[in-house]
Amino acid sequence: MGTALASVLTVTLNPAIDKTLEAPGFHVGGHLRAQVKAVVPAGKGVNVARGLARLGGRAVAAGFIGRDEEGMFAESLGAEGVQTVFVEVAGRTRTNTTVLDPVAHTTTHLREPGFEVGRAEIERLRAVLRDWVAARADAAVVFSGSLPTGIEPQDFASLIALCSERGAEVIVDANGPALQAAVESGAVDTLKPNLEELGECLGRSVEVGEAAVAARRLLDRVGAVLLTLGADGAFLVRPDLALGRRCRVPDAGVRNTVGCGDAFLAGWLRGRQVCADPAGALSWAVAAGAASAMAETTVGYTLADVQALLPRCEPIT
Repeated sequence: MGTALASVLTVTLNPAIDKTLEAPGFHVGGHLRAQVKAVVPAGKGVNVARGLARLGGRAVAAGFIGRDEEGMFAESLGAEGVQTVFVEVAGRTRTNTTVLDPVAHTTTHLREPGFEVGRAEIERLRAVLRDWVAARADAAVVFSGSLPTGIEPQDFASLIALCSERGAEVIVDANGPALQAAVESGAVDTLKPNLEELGECLGRSVEVGEAAVAARRLLDRVGAVLLTLGADGAFLVRPDLALGRRCRVPDAGVRNTVGCGDAFLAGWLRGRQVCADPAGALSWAVAAGAASAMAETTVGYTLADVQALLPRCEPIT
């Protein structure tokens, strides 16, 4: 895994429209007034692409999209500097709703299941990935998020392998069977699990204090592990090093934790473009995750927010 990155493609197989509401005093069964804070294209890979653009980088967003939402995604993402090469499907793109209660300081998430994908759509996506990677000598492909109905874990692994075999650096942020399939593919350069997902990979629960050491057990199958631990920071674990960084945010400053992992990955990608060393890139990653937690909406942070937090980043062991 090199340091510099130029061409980044994010792949979101199960995208969403993120709707964020603010409802003071929110409770189940109540009738409350809510204010719409944002309605934006989303899904984990889309969030990474938007975040990278916010931080001064560039990314192309790929994956599947409902036919009726393709125009909205292309227009909205294009306005943020993100190109799109989505494959259209017949179903409707899901809406994920986040309810923020500024009184109780709670965040409630309501997630829809998404559309169904057929074999023809999978083959069209394979062609998009193959052509995009073939046209670039410095490609990095980021696979993020869940699988829609119709995509099996082995399909996911084959998409990863296709990109790897054609010379792209492959970065994966997944969970469940898709995560296991990615690890077992042997084609992942960087895996980005959280603590729970690391436990899924290892078949046991993992405590925070042992996490960096435990992550080394994956290095026989992946090139590197970017392990996120929420407020406890993150580690980059490779055969030649283990680095830890943390960016402290006061509890009162936390507004919305949705998408913090995606912001972390966007910060990591941008950090590799502007920093000469992996420690600097990891600081960008944790600063971006912290900036996201302090924003009201998904990808609501800015480059200035992240740069202001960089001096707060500190090593952890």
